[in-house]
Amino acid sequence: MSQWAPLRIGDIGELFDGPHATPKSKGKVSTDYIFLSISSLENGRLNLKESPSISEEDYLSWTRRVTPRAQDLVFSYETRLGEGALIPAGLTCCLGRRMALLRPNQKVIEPRFLLYLFLGPKFQQTIAERTIHGSTVNRIALNDFPDFPILLPDITEQRRIAGVLGALDDKIESNLRVRNLCRDLGGNLVANTVRSAPSTQLEHYAASISRGVTPRYYKDEDASPVLVLNQKCIRDGWVTPELARLMIPRSREKSQAIARLDDLLVNSTGQGTLGRVARWDSDDPIYVDSHVTVVKADPRRIYPVLMPYLVFPLQDEIEHMATGSTGQTELSPSRLAQLNVPLLSLEEQRPLSARLVALEAQAHYCQVQSLKLTELRDALLPELMSGRMRVDKAGCLVSEALDKEAADV
Repeated sequence: MSQWAPLRIGDIGELFDGPHATPKSKGKVSTDYIFLSISSLENGRLNLKESPSISEEDYLSWTRRVTPRAQDLVFSYETRLGEGALIPAGLTCCLGRRMALLRPNQKVIEPRFLLYLFLGPKFQQTIAERTIHGSTVNRIALNDFPDFPILLPDITEQRRIAGVLGALDDKIESNLRVRNLCRDLGGNLVANTVRSAPSTQLEHYAASISRGVTPRYYKDEDASPVLVLNQKCIRDGWVTPELARLMIPRSREKSQAIARLDDLLVNSTGQGTLGRVARWDSDDPIYVDSHVTVVKADPRRIYPVLMPYLVFPLQDEIEHMATGSTGQTELSPSRLAQLNVPLLSLEEQRPLSARLVALEAQAHYCQVQSLKLTELRDALLPELMSGRMRVDKAGCLVSEALDKEAADV
């Protein structure tokens, strides 16, 4: 640790703030100009499927202060504090509200090391200690951010540490690309099959359609909590159980509020989350809260693996169907039941289902492997960023993990 020099954030890069507004064209146009918001940040990387496009006119306006470029660190300074990611090469983007950018001096700090420094427990603790707790949102003061303290090894050691952790992140990213490719291939298969199919309503395929529970969230004095999925857990066509919260179930909660293998989950409330769809692909049942609707497939009419692919492309229609009397966009189960979807017989579904099962199995494998590699990265990160573990030892652990994954394929 004696070789790690005490510095400030201002010593390693230049800070920029994003505009304090949202462009009118956001999400309503199809361009190469990407709008980065807090929702774009996910586990140290950018989720571009959660990043809408904007018009060229708005892009030019929203980049007057700064135009993000490759290797810049973007991060949130309100609400979801401590989230950050590097700008990849070739991305044309702008900063949204509550987003800032740190442009590293690459003579002083390796950009990828900067990301791990930002995500590491010591700097996360610094963020927590300097958080301003407001009545509506928590934030950090950008004027003070350049004075946040850091510890920095020499550039050679930075590159070695970034190389070890980056090898894991590269493989995680590769797995995610394969996973998404499997989903896209499945979507194309279904789209080609249903192109000239007649339509029916979603209730034709459903054994039941019901909202989840209104949970009583876990407190220290409560006993026997269980996980409950909320609308934030459904993103990009996948369920992220890590974002679930603990709750205490109540006796009046019905079994329909429990998601089981192959159940379809539909976000039914909220601006920006309404209409997101995912399939619960675990053998372990899980509760869902009242923001999520559970659609249980009727196996007499549909192969369950096909259900999400019929609904995935219909998010715009789901949003259009939504009604709300309290200012919050909301979709009732009865309205969702009326969603128009393609009508296929079981005979037509059978060959399609077999191919989807194979693709979903590959996608699930990639997801599981990515979670394992993420756990390893998260375990190594604090050890390397504190100097408690030698880079050579961490490199051996990473090599073993990657070799094992390759042998499992």
